[in-house]
Amino acid sequence: MAAIAQDLAGTVLRGLKDLPGRAAIGEPLARHTTFRIGGNAEVMYWPTQPGALVEAVQWAQQVGVPWMVLGGGSNVLFLDRGFPGIVISTRRLRAVEVDRTELRAQAGAPLARLVRYGMGALAGIPGSVGGAVVMNAGTRHGSMAAYLCWVKALDGRGRLRTLGPAECELSYRDSALRRLGWPVLSAGFRLSQRDVEPQRVLQERRSSQPMGFPSAGCVFRNPTDGPAAGWLIEQAGMKGYRVGDAVVSELHANFICNAGRARASDVLALIERVRCRVQQRFGVWLGLELDVVTPL
Repeated sequence: MAAIAQDLAGTVLRGLKDLPGRAAIGEPLARHTTFRIGGNAEVMYWPTQPGALVEAVQWAQQVGVPWMVLGGGSNVLFLDRGFPGIVISTRRLRAVEVDRTELRAQAGAPLARLVRYGMGALAGIPGSVGGAVVMNAGTRHGSMAAYLCWVKALDGRGRLRTLGPAECELSYRDSALRRLGWPVLSAGFRLSQRDVEPQRVLQERRSSQPMGFPSAGCVFRNPTDGPAAGWLIEQAGMKGYRVGDAVVSELHANFICNAGRARASDVLALIERVRCRVQQRFGVWLGLELDVVTPL
């Protein structure tokens, strides 16, 4: 297996050698997610130009190498065995441009930068623009859908597409981009002078969500009808329940925290126990908001 992995890494490095940016073999993915969990990527690549990201994806598709695009690493769980291919990070694609009414941001721009320009409903949300658009990230005060003007994304054939909000089909923590697996390269947002005060949003989040341990945000989607997932989990008696170092938060039951050296297998086992307990108590099977990366 080690020889096979070495051959794959060598193939990927040769494919990337003429593209701007940096590549590393065997990069620990735990370093690049808010959960601080996950095995190694065979190769991780940090392009410094949007065109290099496009070329890397197109090359991977042509030669049949597994690939994925990773932003800020929130809302993501990598398995303990890691990722058998190329993980393309947008961390170096962080440019933001602003005029009077529109903000244009590359996929790797932190959401905190958008908040500074008036998108207050997003205050305190970790991660970056690309993943936030794909997930339609937000708070009770508003989501990405409230601001989005356009998106540039890669379709299933590696072609650059410009999409309007309607084509993106943004809904509660979901979008057509997520369902299709189309990564975002950049997006444009409308700015408003009447947006919610970010300090208010931050204060609410700090008082109601765990900040002391690594997590990936809310694990389960709220059911379309009935109580929120956190309430169901709490009423099912699962607050504080743990498997290994993965533990259901005592502050917000829809968060699973890494209390030390949690493994992905611990988190997945805890997810199933929570789901089963909630289903037994309320007859509700909780869907995942968390993205579990399970490459073929």
